[in-house]
Amino acid sequence: MTEAIVSRPWIRATLLAGVALLLGVLAGRHPSYAVAVAALVIVTLLAFLAPVTHMAILLALTSLLPYSVADSYHIGGGGAGNSGLQASDLFLLTAFLRAALVLPRRHLSRRQLTTVALIVMACLFTMFEAWQGLRAGQPISEVGAEFRAIAGGFAFALVAMTTLGDRGAQPRVIRALAILGLGLGVYGIGQWVTGASLAGGFGIRSGVSLTTNGVGQLEGGLFAYPVAVVLSVAALASGALRNWRSRGFVAVVLVLNVASLLLTFERTAWVATIAAVLLVAVRIGGSRRVRVLLAIAICSIVGLSTLAAVSPSTLQTAEQRLLSIGQYKTDPSVRYRTVESGFVLAKIRAKPLLGWGLGDTIFWGQPWDRAPPIAQSYTHVGYLWLFWREGILGGAVFLLLLGLSAAWPGRARGGNMVATMRIGAQATIVAILIMNLSYPAFHQGSQATYTMGFLVAYCALPVLARRRTPAPPRPAAADTLVAV
Repeated sequence: MTEAIVSRPWIRATLLAGVALLLGVLAGRHPSYAVAVAALVIVTLLAFLAPVTHMAILLALTSLLPYSVADSYHIGGGGAGNSGLQASDLFLLTAFLRAALVLPRRHLSRRQLTTVALIVMACLFTMFEAWQGLRAGQPISEVGAEFRAIAGGFAFALVAMTTLGDRGAQPRVIRALAILGLGLGVYGIGQWVTGASLAGGFGIRSGVSLTTNGVGQLEGGLFAYPVAVVLSVAALASGALRNWRSRGFVAVVLVLNVASLLLTFERTAWVATIAAVLLVAVRIGGSRRVRVLLAIAICSIVGLSTLAAVSPSTLQTAEQRLLSIGQYKTDPSVRYRTVESGFVLAKIRAKPLLGWGLGDTIFWGQPWDRAPPIAQSYTHVGYLWLFWREGILGGAVFLLLLGLSAAWPGRARGGNMVATMRIGAQATIVAILIMNLSYPAFHQGSQATYTMGFLVAYCALPVLARRRTPAPPRPAAADTLVAV
C-alpha cells in the first residue's frame, strides 16, 4: 500500500502542496511549532521515500553521537540529563510507523518470524520492568532512558528487517554501512587528536592503568569500532569488491577503525574483535580465508607503522596494556568490579525471576580508595546489569535472541557480499557478547543496542535452500514383476 502511494507522482505532489500550505499558515502564528512540524514531516517523508538513508541516519545518531551530547538536546524532560524526546527518537518513531505498515504485508521466513516473536516478548518484558521501576518511585528520566535503550534498540531490528526486505535495498545498505564506517573511524581519530592532549577531554578518559606513560583512553564509539572492523574484514573477504577504488575505500575504513580500537586501550575489546575476525576466517571458504588473513596483515602493518612513526609512546602504551592481562592480581579494576558485582548479585538473588525494574540503583562505595558510598545504576558486567533489570526470565529472552542470531545456519541470498556480511554480522554479535563481560552493552550510555538490533535483522536474512539428494527412482511395475 505505502509503496503504491509513494510511487504516484501526482499523489505526492498533492500531499506536499497541502503540507506546505498548512506549514505556511502555522508559521505565521507559531513559528516554533512550524519548525517542529516541518522536522516531523521531513523525517516522516524520509522514512517512506528513502528508508535506507533514514535507517543510516538513525544508526549514525546512536553510534557516532555520544549519549551525553544527544541527551543535552531534546524536547521536553526538563533539561540536560532529564531525558525528553531526542533526535534519534524522532527517527525511530517514524521508522516504526513505516515498519508497522509494511512489515505485516511481507512474506517472512521462519527464522524472521522467530526473531519478530522474540523481539515482541523482549519488549513486553521491558514494558513490565518500566512499570515496575515507576511503581518503585524511580525517576521517570532514568526509566525512560533505559526503556529507550533496551526496548527501542532491539525493536529497531523490526525497522532494519523491513528496510533490508525492500527491493534493491541490499547494495544501498552496504554502501551506507561503508560510509558510516568511514565516519566512525574519522570520528575516533578526531576525538583522540583533539582530546588526548588534554587528559579527560571530549571522548577521552584520562590515564591508562598499568602503563607508564598512558595519557588517555578513547571511549566514544567503544562498541562500534569492533563492528566496523569485523564488517570491513568480511567485505574485503567476500571477493565482491571488483575495483581498486572499492577495495581501497573499505581498507581505509578498516585502518581507521583498527587505529581507533587500539586507542581505546580496552583489552576486552581487542580480544573480542580478534575472536570475531578469526570466526569470520573459519566460516568462509579457503581462498577467501587467505584474503581475510592478508587484509588483516596489511592493515595491521600499515596501522602500526603509522602509529609508530606518529606517536611511539602510544604504541608503547598499547604494548604495556596488552601485556598487563597477566597482572590481574594487582589490577585495581578487578577489585573494583568484583565488589561492585557482589552488590548486584545480592540484588539478583533477592528478585531472581522478574528483576527490580528499570532505573533501580545499588548503594556502595570504595573505602580502600576513600570513595564514599553513593547510589549507582551502573555495573560493568553487562549480563548482571541485564538480569538485575529484567530478571532471569526477561534476560533469557534477550540472550536467546542474540544467541540464535549468531548461530543461524545457512548462506544468505543475494550473492557473496551479502552472504559474507551476514557471517560478519554473526561474528560481530559474538564480539559484543564477549565485550559485555566487562562493559554493559545494554546500558543506555553505550547506545550499542541499536547496532545490535541491526545485526539481529541482518542475521535473520533469508538463506538459500539446502540442496537435497534426489531420492532414487521407484522401480517400474514391469521391473518389479520381472524381479519377482
